[in-house]
Amino acid sequence: MWPHVATSVIGFWLLASPDLLEYAGTARMNNQIVGAWLATFGLIAASESVRALRWVNVALGTWLLVAPFLLDYPDERACGSLVGGMAAIALSSIHGPSSERVGGGWIALWKGASS
Repeated sequence: MWPHVATSVIGFWLLASPDLLEYAGTARMNNQIVGAWLATFGLIAASESVRALRWVNVALGTWLLVAPFLLDYPDERACGSLVGGMAAIALSSIHGPSSERVGGGWIALWKGASS
């Protein structure tokens, strides 16, 4: 659970960094949008039943690594995106222990209905 909460903290940092570091343009907009998604999916993935959503944060982290080159960030602003992207990928790749089996999918639904 802690890696997903840490990913959310990275997302909240990306949300706040444009105001704290006073930058604008495409870097600002991208960091605020991706930061909101990182924070959201990080908190959701902390729950065991939807832990697979952590892979969305891997995709968002990959975007953070590519975005400075595609969107022409100023040099000093690209560093935060690159570090945040690498950290989000690393933290979201950690599965963590499962304390119980959750769900069962459609098969469990149909087994319950047929008995």
